[in-house]
Order: sequence, then structure tokens, then C-alpha cells
Amino acid sequence: MKTLILNGSPHKNGDTSYIVNELKKKLDGEIEEIFLYNAKISPCVDCRYCWKNNGCAIKDDMEKIYKDDYDTLIVASPVYMYNVTPPMFSLLTRLNYIWSNKYFLDITHIFKKKRGILVLTGGGSGEPKHALDTVNLIFKFLNADFDRKKDYIYSLNTNNVPAKDDTQIKKMIENL
Repeated sequence: MKTLILNGSPHKNGDTSYIVNELKKKLDGEIEEIFLYNAKISPCVDCRYCWKNNGCAIKDDMEKIYKDDYDTLIVASPVYMYNVTPPMFSLLTRLNYIWSNKYFLDITHIFKKKRGILVLTGGGSGEPKHALDTVNLIFKFLNADFDRKKDYIYSLNTNNVPAKDDTQIKKMIENL
């Protein structure tokens, strides 16, 4: 059993990381965490390689995600401007090759079925709808089953109550 954590926070000791670390205590098996602000993952540059070739032309840390050797995918991000952080969005753009390979070359990429878990944090009054939509696309392309009612952990008032003091967090983690 392996879990891949995509941590989109710029703060290794912030609210998002606090929740991820609490989650890690409950996980069995191997855990790999990629801090996207430190990872070498370029955004899609619309080079159109995937229009004529199988896969993506850019070779970087996305290979760890493309490897598809994990059973659980945890996507964790603060909410920035109603959406996920820029490195998380860049990651999504790199999944475009899946659609392009299907549309232009009739090559279907199907990642193995896995469980998806979402962690969102936010300090302002922003609605996380766009972040949820973005992460749903990541889960869709990477074939992760995600149930918003049971696989979603959030703390969206961190300007006033840090995640470590949010009493609902432990309950959400226990209910996973």
C-alpha cells in the first residue's frame, strides 16, 4: 500500500502541512510527499508534442506522478484566489497530454484505480468551489475515486482559527 501526497502549500509548517501530518499518522504503508513549491514541475507550455506523440515532452518531477505506483492520492492545498495554489494548477495543466493523446491520437491513458483524499485550507472568506473543481479534474485524470462527503478534510477559517486548533479536523480525519 502506497500513498502519494501532493502538497501545494508554500509553508512546510503551515495549516495545510499540519493536517497532512495528522493524516500521515493514520496511514499504513509507504508514504511519498511531494512539496510542489520545491518540486521541478513545469506548467504545460502548449508545445503540442502530445498532439503527435504519446505522452508529454517535458521530463521533470511529474514522472513521479505518471509512474502511477500509489494506491491513495492525497491532494493538499491552501485556497488562493478561490482556487488551488499555482504549482498545483501547473500540475493539472501537465495532465493535458492525457486528453490530447486521446483526441488527436486515439491513445487512451488509464491510470490504475485509487482513492482520492482532498485537504483544503483557507484563511479568508473565499468559497472553495473553484479549488474543488480543479482538484476534481486532477482526480479524474489520475483515476482517483473521491467522495466529497467522506474524503474531504478542510479548515477554511485559518485567519481566525489555525488548523491545529480546529476541533473539526480530528473528527474529519477519524471519519476517513
